[in-house]
Amino acid sequence: MSAGELEGAAASLLAGGGRFADLFGTTDGDELTLRLVFALDGEGRYVVVEAPVRGTEYADLSKAVPAAFLEQCELFERHGVRPPGTPLNRVLMPPHAKPGAGWSEAAVAADGRTREPHHVRGEAFEFPFGPVRVAGWETLYMGLVTTGEEVLDLYLFYWHKHRGVERRLIGLEPERALFFVERLEGLSAVANGLAFCRAVETAAGIPVNEEAACSRAVAIELERIYNHAAAIAALCQTTGLSVGQAQAEIALERLLRLNLAAFGHRYLFGSLALGGVCRAPDDEAIRRELPAACDELRRVVAALLATNSHVDRLEACGIVDGETARRLSLVGPVARASGCDIDTRRDHPFPPYDNVVPVVPVRATGDAYARMQVFVGEIDESQRIVEELLGHCGEGRCVTEAGPSAALGWAESPRGETLAWVELDESGLIREARLRPAAVRNWRAFDDAARARNVFTDIPIIEASFWQTVAGFAR
Repeated sequence: MSAGELEGAAASLLAGGGRFADLFGTTDGDELTLRLVFALDGEGRYVVVEAPVRGTEYADLSKAVPAAFLEQCELFERHGVRPPGTPLNRVLMPPHAKPGAGWSEAAVAADGRTREPHHVRGEAFEFPFGPVRVAGWETLYMGLVTTGEEVLDLYLFYWHKHRGVERRLIGLEPERALFFVERLEGLSAVANGLAFCRAVETAAGIPVNEEAACSRAVAIELERIYNHAAAIAALCQTTGLSVGQAQAEIALERLLRLNLAAFGHRYLFGSLALGGVCRAPDDEAIRRELPAACDELRRVVAALLATNSHVDRLEACGIVDGETARRLSLVGPVARASGCDIDTRRDHPFPPYDNVVPVVPVRATGDAYARMQVFVGEIDESQRIVEELLGHCGEGRCVTEAGPSAALGWAESPRGETLAWVELDESGLIREARLRPAAVRNWRAFDDAARARNVFTDIPIIEASFWQTVAGFAR
């Protein structure tokens, strides 16, 4: 279809129950093609709508799909195309950007206008925080607008973490590219790597046997468990519970050591391979260590939920209501804590999730307490899935010769749906790649959560309860 018809297609898909998932551009010579991705969760499939762009303008998709605004900003930075008359924000492009380094000449020339002017009036003032923050927190600039205590507004600059990972993949063999994809967002190495592998495997016709698929699922569920444990420890830190934080981190350390014993790396790097996995998990180590580590974490959670000073700080903090979650197409625990019952493992299943179906915990209040409850529920469910799959895992991999083709891959990371679009050339090398971790979707709601009648000291709590990565956004 033409670029002018994209707005109508987006509106139709949204009206038909579709969920906006991604919008990006790929180039073939001088021609730019926009790809609009919608998830039809009720039908278990994704729809990719393609439209070539003639010139430098296309219809404003954010009018029909507000969640697409962020991607439109990124399209302008990367390719120089934009909706006419629509103000855009700076997303990834730094102030010192130059053309030829992944940024369009049009965006560089309009550098001073890529973010709408930020006006502070009356008794309010802007409190700058970052980009260098406390140890263990990623580089991120927060502009907090306040009258002294209450947060009236907030904006973020992510570009300090941008590494141009997608651009680095072009021209690489997929096996080599997987190394960089795993390091896109270290806390979701398996999930991002799995989405990428499934895209390449679909495009190249590479089969994955049942044993290898089970091994992959074990790895991604272990990744989910340790991430949620880390989020719970971070919440203890933000509410000032040093003892609770230490106890949660003891359980976290046990989980990381289990990862090392099971797959050879504390953060599960190098677990995946095209067509399978690099090694089968150590079933005996998992059976021995996983229940004890999860039981220890449950004891911590039980103590936290009985501690009023912790629960009181989380309740009604950083609220994201259900309407906002749907409007911004949020994913993962952030969406599920706001009443959105979505999970790609169940809604878009691939082996072994077509047989081992997860029970998805959902809450409705949309606050930090609800997000913690979702973390706890998912830990229990992930442990069940891992234990059910043990004994069915194996190694196995298969690689075939690939020709020119393209495909979409997906997985459910600890933060939610992660997508990968891969195009291969005649030699089987990567011609174009698009990586869309869950953080790209969920950071959009952080400023809404921060403005929901919160004060300065609530901001770290909200960030820990979102448990997003800046690296996953500023890839």
